[in-house]
Amino acid sequence: MKSFKTFLEESRKAMLAALALTSAAMAAPPKPEATDYIVDYMKQKEGFRPVAEPDKDAKGNPPVVGYGTTHVYPDTKKPIKFGEKITPEKAEELMRVSIEKDITPKMEKIPNWDEMDPGKQAALLSFGYNFGPNFYGAKGFETITKNLKNKEWDKVPETLKMYKKSGGKVLRGLVKRREEEGKLWSSGLPTTSTKPVQPKPVEPKPAQSKPAQPKPVEPKPAQPKPQQQTQPKQEPTSDYEVKSGDSLSKIAKQYNKSVDDIIKLNPDIKNPDRIKPGQKIKTK
Repeated sequence: MKSFKTFLEESRKAMLAALALTSAAMAAPPKPEATDYIVDYMKQKEGFRPVAEPDKDAKGNPPVVGYGTTHVYPDTKKPIKFGEKITPEKAEELMRVSIEKDITPKMEKIPNWDEMDPGKQAALLSFGYNFGPNFYGAKGFETITKNLKNKEWDKVPETLKMYKKSGGKVLRGLVKRREEEGKLWSSGLPTTSTKPVQPKPVEPKPAQSKPAQPKPVEPKPAQPKPQQQTQPKQEPTSDYEVKSGDSLSKIAKQYNKSVDDIIKLNPDIKNPDRIKPGQKIKTK
């Protein structure tokens, strides 16, 4: 027969185990603003690939398509094949599926995830999208794992800068990305919107009424009436200036056009994934 002391110890352990399971089940998903921000951020960083091609920065050069989707499609789990095409809308959908089904469940297991503000969550989502969601506790990620486990949050921005290599080489893109993730971690999400401002069409001026002409007392030879010059109506500008965070798909959607329509109007665009702030884009 078990002693009363043994019974109490076993009961205590069972209660602790139940509390641990309840805590894990109640882990909160990323805050909505973190997910929305990271989708736009990742679209800028990954760039859009309309056709599946080898990922030259990844080991083994696996196929990559859309906004950094590699190996398999996250919604169907079917392998990606070289040459397969995708639309920007579908590519964004796949990114959200990957964040929701592949990355988020792993992020929720990181200690103190629920206590992190949207900026910290967005930084880890970006890091996980880049290196894979299983980085926490994995070999080669001991330092970031230690920082997160022990809640050494002040050390995380500098630790992130350690992970700047791919294929054994330091990549400038990864150096910049780690710095930006560190800023997100420390300062939070930007307070200003990164979405382009919708251009306001110029409203035509109201027509001015003509002053009444006095009737002549005596008939006079008919004088040719001077032609009244009418002011041409101002149309909304057909040129759009690219802003930071823009993509052709965003601009096309803004003007109710397809990406192909925009490219036809701008034959000087050789690579639809390489537009830069300040560039003028014709929309009609």
